[in-house]
Amino acid sequence: MFNYATDFAAILSGMPQPYLVLGPDLHIVGASDSYLTLTSRTRDDIVGRHILQAFPENPDEAGTVEQGPLEVSLRHVLETGRPHEMAVIQYDIPRIGGGFSQKFWTPIHTPVLGDDGKVAFIIQNPMDVTESVLRNREADARLRVALHAADLASWEYEPETDTWRRSHAVDDLFGFPPGEGGPVAAPFFARMHPDDLPAVMKAMRDIAEFPDQTVINFDYRIQLPTGDTRHVSSRGEVLRSASGKVRMIGVLMDVTTDRQREADLAAALRQQELLLAEVNHRVKNSLQLVISTLRLQARRLHFPVTASAFEEAIARVQAIVSVHERLYRSGNALGVDMAAHLGKLCVDIVGDIQADRLSVHVDEMEFPPERAIPLSVIVNELLTNWLRSGSGTARLALNNVGDSEVELLFAVSGEKRSQISELGLKLITTMSAQLGGVFTGGDNGDGHVSVLRFPATEA
Repeated sequence: MFNYATDFAAILSGMPQPYLVLGPDLHIVGASDSYLTLTSRTRDDIVGRHILQAFPENPDEAGTVEQGPLEVSLRHVLETGRPHEMAVIQYDIPRIGGGFSQKFWTPIHTPVLGDDGKVAFIIQNPMDVTESVLRNREADARLRVALHAADLASWEYEPETDTWRRSHAVDDLFGFPPGEGGPVAAPFFARMHPDDLPAVMKAMRDIAEFPDQTVINFDYRIQLPTGDTRHVSSRGEVLRSASGKVRMIGVLMDVTTDRQREADLAAALRQQELLLAEVNHRVKNSLQLVISTLRLQARRLHFPVTASAFEEAIARVQAIVSVHERLYRSGNALGVDMAAHLGKLCVDIVGDIQADRLSVHVDEMEFPPERAIPLSVIVNELLTNWLRSGSGTARLALNNVGDSEVELLFAVSGEKRSQISELGLKLITTMSAQLGGVFTGGDNGDGHVSVLRFPATEA
């Protein structure tokens, strides 16, 4: 057993540094003269008393939870048997005549192990940093004003002890009345949404495992006791001591309104997509009715030229129908997958029997309906003219050219030629103009090549 009076009292009292000695029950068993001078206390005032009773909380600063981190640090030393250096805390000292003196400290708690290996004493060495803190108060005030103006809540977290210091705004975000959240983060973690908590805990582990990580970024939801859900965004930095101990500082921002607005916009967009899909469906049905009417009329025609004109008209309308059908069936009312669309359109136009005479290649790209329709009409005219001519094989390609242009190439091999009809050429020219492109065509050594180049995006 240790003999306090014989072994420590005389040595401790004369030490030039401020030291306080605590037993494992956190009762004070001794103090240096320097410590008594620093805290304006006598040995009779504090020896034998629990440290939190000997130095009670300033009632004017109730809710600052500064007593909490002090006790957390001491308990951590008792549990681990390792020293612990605290970050700056405000811990006001009672005046002899009444009231409190505002003080800021960085306490270091060092365990003294007994013969049984358990903590027999804790030596506290409190460094008074009040002067430097007050000197920086103006800058701190400016920071608080900036945080308030930006609607931000500040926090500081020490994973080793789970010490969680924060502004009152953090308690408000988590639904805790002032001072009821306690000095550790566990109650706050308990209010994180269970689907988001694993990601937050992983971010904490990554910080410990990767010393180069200095930035903290994660978003999560808070489940309030009222049943409401709050969305917050957390941003901060990682601070590491010379010994590698981690401390994090950062801010929280309530983004619930933003997330609700995003959800409302997503719902509105979905509703718009449903409406557009319905419009495409109705347009497709209406054009199918037009096609059916034209086909009924074509059956009564006896002149081949007139019947052929009707068939060409039906094919042109069918090219437009195919775009609206693709929009409706794909579930994307705003864009057409051109590779899938042109592949099917070509098969529809030339038929299964002629399909082996035509090769089709389309780069991955998506067009809005107002661009897919004129391009489909042009492809219809080119393929219809090719089938009419009876030429050999053909190749159709739609390719990206650089970053700014798209090229439609249609190459026909064989000796037979057939000029595009006047109406067909007018349609191609008009549709090319709608795309902002230029259409050219001419013979080559082995057949005929038609090329349309147009901007990759609308002007």
